[in-house]
Amino acid sequence: MKCLIPVIIAATTLCACSVQKMAGDAVIEYTHDKAIPYLMSQGDLQSACSMGQSMGPVVASFSKVDLDPANVGIATNMASGMCAEFEQRDAELERVRAIFENRTTAAQDALIREKQGHRLAAIRMVAGYENAMQTFGNFSEQCRSYENDTDELLSLLGLASGALALLHDFNSEKSVGISLDVPGIIEKSMKCFSDDKWWGMPTALRASLWLSIPGAGPEGVDPLEAMQKAAKKGDEQGVLLARAMLAMMASNVGKPEIMCQALAEMPDDSKLNHDYDMLNAYAKGIITHQADLAWTREKGHRAPFMQPTCPGADSTTTLDQGEVDNLLDGLLEDEEIPASDVTPQENEAAEPAQQ
Repeated sequence: MKCLIPVIIAATTLCACSVQKMAGDAVIEYTHDKAIPYLMSQGDLQSACSMGQSMGPVVASFSKVDLDPANVGIATNMASGMCAEFEQRDAELERVRAIFENRTTAAQDALIREKQGHRLAAIRMVAGYENAMQTFGNFSEQCRSYENDTDELLSLLGLASGALALLHDFNSEKSVGISLDVPGIIEKSMKCFSDDKWWGMPTALRASLWLSIPGAGPEGVDPLEAMQKAAKKGDEQGVLLARAMLAMMASNVGKPEIMCQALAEMPDDSKLNHDYDMLNAYAKGIITHQADLAWTREKGHRAPFMQPTCPGADSTTTLDQGEVDNLLDGLLEDEEIPASDVTPQENEAAEPAQQ
């Protein structure tokens, strides 16, 4: 009987490992074949962000039972990176608003939180890039073939995740320290993807790296012009990622007129490819953030609701100052606060200026 105990324990352990592997295989396969394509057809970025944060660690944990979840880690890490981007964008808007209102201490605090968001986004998105390298290999020197479009899309998104991680790392004072080899790998790998198939995104990503690294682009090629052509190609195919990259990079390099033009030429929803609603929602988030920054710098508030345009562009919902005053007067009349109950307070916006 004593001799049988080790055998029973070993058999039980092997059985448990087998069950875990079977479960892991099922989860990884389902996520790759069903969950990711389904997610691409949905336009709820918050849901994608939550899925990346919740499912990502669970799927990744199956590596402990000798499974390889890297192929689905591309999407889950990029999705969780969106959560960090949301926080970073809110902090950036708060910083710009504080500067507009001359609240220097609030602006400094917002800048710190903005860099924290950039750092977290870089950590998560570079993990998605590393998952792509692990799954598909480094094909910057030689292109590879794919079994299906889902794998090719995951490979492209993994490289895009790496490019975004580089931008976030730069904006967090290189706190993550992403290798300087990464831009070259991404730039060369983009040659393996077709602009005609993937919405102009390969050229847009390459051009974004040319803009970020002086002297990296081919001689005689204007990166912004290349991005504009890529954006139009993406518009024709109903996916806005190249246009979003154009708006973001034009703003980053101090070309607000090109950024505003990119916003003004964005096609309406009826012309978009709804098989990729998630990617379009992500692109719209980038575009809307650029519009919000432009409005906040000039007006102190975000762009009008559902109108990601630059200040001065046609807008049907913007209130003039008289309408704003009337609205505030009506709110104050409704409250009917007795004058004796009002406690004098210092003007917070004026304090930093006095200091």
